[in-house]
Amino acid sequence: MRNIVISIVSAIIVVVLAILLLPMFLSTDYLKAQVVNLVKDKTGMTLAIGGDVSLSFITGVKLNTESVSLEDQAGQPLFSVRELDFGLALSPLLSGKADITGITLDRPVVTITTGAPSPAEGQQGQTKAADGASAQTDTAPAASGQSGEIDLSALSIRRLSINDAQVVTIDQGGHAQNIVSGLNATVRIPDFNGVSEIEATLPYKGQSLSIAGKLANTGRAINGQSSRLDLNLDSELIKATIEGNLAYKNNQIFTANYASNIGNVKQFMSWLGLSPDLLDVKAASVKGSVIARKKEIRLPSLTVSLDKQQLNAAARLFIAPKTQRPAIRLAVDSSTLNIDTLLKPAAAANAQGQEATSQAQGTAGTPPDLSILNDFNATLDFRSGRLTYKGQSLRQVKLLAQNINGKLGINLKSANLAKGNVRAKLSGDVNQLVWSGSLTANGLGVKQIAKLVGQTSPLAGKLSANINFAAQGLTVDEITQKGNLAGEITLTNGQYANPALQQAVPKRKTGMLRKISSRITIANLDDPIDIKGSFNWNGDTIQYSSTIGLGELLSNAPVPASISVEGKRFALALAGKLDPAKSSLSGSKLTVETKSSKQLLAWLGRDVNRGTPNLPVFFSGQLDLGANKSTLKNMTLRMGQTNGSGNITYVAGTIPAISGSLAFDKLDATPFMGDGQQSGGAKNRQAANRPATPSGWDKSPIDFSGLNSIKADLAFSAKSLVARDIVMGPVQLAVKIDNGQLSTALNQISLYQGKGNGQITVDARSKPAKLAAQFALSGMNMRPFLTDTIGMRNLSGKGGVTLDLTAQGASQAAIIRQLNGTSKLEMRDGQINGINIPRMLRSLRGNILDGWASADAQSTDFSALTASFVFKNGIASNNDLNMLSPLLRLSGAGTINLPQMTINYKAIPKVIAKLKGQGGPVDADGIPIPIIIEGKLSQPRIYPDIPGILENPQAILKSLEQMGGAGKDASKAIQKIEKNVTKELQKQSDKLGVDLNQILQPQKGNNNGNNNESQQKPKLEEQLLQGLTKGLFGN
Repeated sequence: MRNIVISIVSAIIVVVLAILLLPMFLSTDYLKAQVVNLVKDKTGMTLAIGGDVSLSFITGVKLNTESVSLEDQAGQPLFSVRELDFGLALSPLLSGKADITGITLDRPVVTITTGAPSPAEGQQGQTKAADGASAQTDTAPAASGQSGEIDLSALSIRRLSINDAQVVTIDQGGHAQNIVSGLNATVRIPDFNGVSEIEATLPYKGQSLSIAGKLANTGRAINGQSSRLDLNLDSELIKATIEGNLAYKNNQIFTANYASNIGNVKQFMSWLGLSPDLLDVKAASVKGSVIARKKEIRLPSLTVSLDKQQLNAAARLFIAPKTQRPAIRLAVDSSTLNIDTLLKPAAAANAQGQEATSQAQGTAGTPPDLSILNDFNATLDFRSGRLTYKGQSLRQVKLLAQNINGKLGINLKSANLAKGNVRAKLSGDVNQLVWSGSLTANGLGVKQIAKLVGQTSPLAGKLSANINFAAQGLTVDEITQKGNLAGEITLTNGQYANPALQQAVPKRKTGMLRKISSRITIANLDDPIDIKGSFNWNGDTIQYSSTIGLGELLSNAPVPASISVEGKRFALALAGKLDPAKSSLSGSKLTVETKSSKQLLAWLGRDVNRGTPNLPVFFSGQLDLGANKSTLKNMTLRMGQTNGSGNITYVAGTIPAISGSLAFDKLDATPFMGDGQQSGGAKNRQAANRPATPSGWDKSPIDFSGLNSIKADLAFSAKSLVARDIVMGPVQLAVKIDNGQLSTALNQISLYQGKGNGQITVDARSKPAKLAAQFALSGMNMRPFLTDTIGMRNLSGKGGVTLDLTAQGASQAAIIRQLNGTSKLEMRDGQINGINIPRMLRSLRGNILDGWASADAQSTDFSALTASFVFKNGIASNNDLNMLSPLLRLSGAGTINLPQMTINYKAIPKVIAKLKGQGGPVDADGIPIPIIIEGKLSQPRIYPDIPGILENPQAILKSLEQMGGAGKDASKAIQKIEKNVTKELQKQSDKLGVDLNQILQPQKGNNNGNNNESQQKPKLEEQLLQGLTKGLFGN
């Protein structure tokens, strides 16, 4: 008994000593090497233990080490931990159980390598696939589970702690990205045949996500038998629950129902780094079911609720071996989805604009990377009964998209949108970047399409298209160089509204182009687009055609383009090169033509009459348009008999500038001077002699303020200027505008068959503008000159005029009212048309001529006429009229009121006693017979001044006696008449007892005659004048 006790005590002492002394004799380096070699031999992976290893058996097995890492066969990192603690209770080992008191992983990092598998992995995967081909785990899951069942009843893990864990992805280029960081978790499995628990926290962007879960029976789950699993995710922004069953070794590993709720979508989107204003949704939820199999994850049902809208979907994810690509199949079905209610309009438009800008920049610069499509296969089947966006509904949408082994295919089987239908196909290789496809559209509404892209369109109509395309690459340059495009686009029943069209013809309803039809034909990218069509405007059908270089347009190079428009009354053509980058047009030719200017003006709503020019017009030139400078060179203008050429340059700026020259071989102004169908020449003398139509000065406002906003330097010349029967030329005119001042210099002018020079200036710096004119003209045909300048048509002859005038006003009438300055008139060998002064004197009876007579009826010839005028406020005053004629001398004075277009003039002709030549003195002896000209300039009253003649009859008689001959006889006759009249009056006076001679013939200076005297005096005057003329002209 004693020996037994001693033996037992000795054994206990030995065991205790062994436990105490064993760590002293075990080498930790040896243990590290053995573990490293074991992992290498069994898995081919590399285990590295960089820190010290401590081992203790005092209170249990305790292991502590640092810097542990694991790499795969290719040397890619898989797992690393900064510190590892492991504890195992000793006493349960005596009963055959393993009680792990704790495992602590400090800063563990799990690394997931993306990209193609290594050769070793590929070979190993193929071997495992071959070895497992006969296992048929999918067809016999129960047998597999039973044969491989693990009894974990003797194992327990009191605590597994993970502190600050990270999950990192790394691509083939070595670029790492953190997916998860800061994960803290605790797992407790006190009994593998009982409940296990997990608690975890994950910080993410300022929010802490709490995860809690329970597994009813861990052992059953590991051995492929179903075990209840509940998981909960809780945070301030999102809550989620998963309720299902876990069976790890079973073919169907996991089945569950899930649900999540987002109470504040705006805050949730901000948390994810998205714009909170993108969605106009208050709350969202997701619910459905999931089935996880060994090689497949299924989402049989997925319902997404956004406020009151729901989206239903189903998905399958095929998990393939490493040598194959995983596959995703997604089916989405929505009976009704209104995107407009989900998106805020302003935010959606802004996001769309940013996306378009980003895409444009990406296309122009670095192309998008599609290599990720090589990592998986995918199929998307999308169907929607009604999809509403931008107020437009897409109905019966059917879309099938596939990515199989890098081969991309997208098939829009059907979509009813914009009141039409669209079908499209796209196929390509994401590795070769080779694409081909087609687009077919029928009856799409243009306005509805504009709304879909967030725009409004003034154009309406129906669009149809049939386009095929092929390309290689992703950038515009690559597509242009290696792509092609062919097809046809048509527009029918089109309408285009623009206020500018209505302003063009304000008197008619012309604000819209109607019945627009167009056909756009694309042969390929090398040939230009051909556009042909027609539209109705202003009552006419107008045909148009155009060509545009498509290849150049896509490559942002200068685009050769042309357009021609032709109607019944005009034709227009423009062809050149348009540079979108510089917003310029170069090397272009512009042509405008009409057969009838009058018909064109009438069609454009302008007032036309018999005097409107009715001429064929042709204009052409080379037009170059730039952002800052534009030129019109080699201009050619033909308008009736007018033909000319020139060049114009326009330079943009704060104050734009225009310069150039216009030169005419012949400038025919006749069509603009009355009869629009006539041309200038001698045959139109009758038209020139038509009486003028009286009219007042135009009161329409004249705005000279535009002179302050432009600079100009223009030169004008004409070899021949024709105005009816007047041929003038050459003419040279220079126009300059600078700092609000217009200066027009007539360096050389042949005007009204005369010559001269002059200058006109306008100063628009003041309001109203100030005007000035200085002219010196000589040798002119004065009748048309005076007609055109002051409306006087009844004075003709050769002569000249000097003018020095100023004015200020904002209309023609105001300018005339402010006309000031001087003028001088000199004429020779002319006529006063409409009055025959000798005949008037011959039959001088006090008759009044109501207006000028026709030129052919009466006229008064003269050999010389001079006069000077002073203008003050539009009234021309003259007091030195001097006219020389064979039978008379004429002087005069008076005024011409230009604002009122009236004349008040008194001319005093003197019948000369002897013909001493036309150059005789003005004050030669003769009979002064005053003539009054008063009234409207166009139709004045002309009559002799009878009271003026009788103011001094003795002077007239004396003049007659001095003339001798017929003059003396006339004087005696007048004296005899006067004597007989006096005698007869005396007889009657005796009978009446009244002195009639005192009444009818008052004494000199007595101007207080009664009414009877004024009534009887004309009889005496008539007798006197009859006697005078008989004696004067031998009658």
